[in-house]
Amino acid sequence: MIRFSLLFLIFCAVKVEAQSNFYVSTTGNDNNNGSFNTPWLTIQHGLNQLNANDTLNLFSGVYHEKITIPSNAICLRNYLNAQPIIDASGLTNQIPIIAINNKSGITIDGLELKNNIQLDAQGILIDGFGSAITISNCKIHDIHFSSNSLDPVNASTNAQGIIVYGNNSSFPIEQLKIVNNELYNCRLGYSEGIAVNGNVDGFEISGNNVHHLTNIGIDIIGHEGTCSNPMNDQARNGLVKKNTIHDCLSPYATSGGIYIDGGKSIIVENNTSYQNGYGIEVGCENVGKTTDGIVVRNNVFYDNEVAALALGGFDYPNGSGKVTNASFRNNTCFMNDFSNSGDGELYLSYSENSILENNFFYLSTQNNLAYSELGQPSILFDYNLIYSSGGENNMTIDWNGNAFNSFAAFQSGTGLNTQSTFSDPLFVSPNILAPNFHLTSASPAIGAGNPNFNPSSTELDMDGESRANG
Repeated sequence: MIRFSLLFLIFCAVKVEAQSNFYVSTTGNDNNNGSFNTPWLTIQHGLNQLNANDTLNLFSGVYHEKITIPSNAICLRNYLNAQPIIDASGLTNQIPIIAINNKSGITIDGLELKNNIQLDAQGILIDGFGSAITISNCKIHDIHFSSNSLDPVNASTNAQGIIVYGNNSSFPIEQLKIVNNELYNCRLGYSEGIAVNGNVDGFEISGNNVHHLTNIGIDIIGHEGTCSNPMNDQARNGLVKKNTIHDCLSPYATSGGIYIDGGKSIIVENNTSYQNGYGIEVGCENVGKTTDGIVVRNNVFYDNEVAALALGGFDYPNGSGKVTNASFRNNTCFMNDFSNSGDGELYLSYSENSILENNFFYLSTQNNLAYSELGQPSILFDYNLIYSSGGENNMTIDWNGNAFNSFAAFQSGTGLNTQSTFSDPLFVSPNILAPNFHLTSASPAIGAGNPNFNPSSTELDMDGESRANG
């Protein structure tokens, strides 16, 4: 009797496994039952057979198809260490390689997607409403708006690696995670690599490696009419963390490694952004609208084309919206503006109640700290460490129509940065080709900054250590 019970339990366990895990192989057959030993041939056929809480495992090989997620609560992933590739070459039956519409409980994990080449091409599209959607450990590349690399670019030529459109007027996309993916080698036209747009409430974009794109790397967007209800048409309550973004350069616009355009209540932390247009831009393109509550902390921005930070409405009030209540703290800004634009480390346009403190600003040989225009009411710009190899008496700061040629003149002329320090931070390696921004033991930055600053309980530096130490 005991022996029978054990066999029965083993049988039940195998049966549950067989019901919840199914398999696809390039040598399979869609007339099979989808088991490990008799897998299906095509991904879409396999997905169509799944029930809630089932997983479709892909074996290594190249799958030539585009797919739509048909139901809720399913997982599509690589099997163990398999390397499945979904190659969309020549396929135009739908725009994205993977489409997720009005679904919840979806996981896409460990896949390689490539060669979607058509106008408005997309690697992964998530739209409508839904919750608990995760895109993880995927490699996405060669998503191009055209097969001809010389084709002209305009507002109608677009492609996107991962795009999220929260376009339901009442129900958001929430509990969204885009984590540990690599996105590269995409001609995007006027679009971006990873974008979260519209009615999206609660998201995380972390651990991604985004590089060699022809426009913006990561974009958080609001106020574009994606959601018909203006009250919900704003990506919000998000986290952009520990991403590396580089070589996202556009020949027709200044492309931010990270761009917050119309978002609300977003933390951007522990990212590294270099060789992009801006290291990060916090702006608001749409007239009469506001980007609010953006926290940019503990990031590294170096060797970007124009500036480490662009902050504000670029043409407020008639040509753009405005930015309110943004903070830029504890960031390392090193030798930006390689295009010699004159902006230096900071390009500031219209913002209200902004805070820029406890940052490193290590200037390039141009010796430009900032270019400011349109005004920044109630700005707090202080307790920073600023350094230029040309010395504090050979700096350029253009501040709302007033030009200053020394750090002292800027302090006295504006009343800003009166508690800031001009000093070499003594980085371990201030080499633009191989930088190491850890501090040597003699650094004047140790124990400095605003003494009244209290870091958030969740705030850590780039090494995962507490921001306040001792």
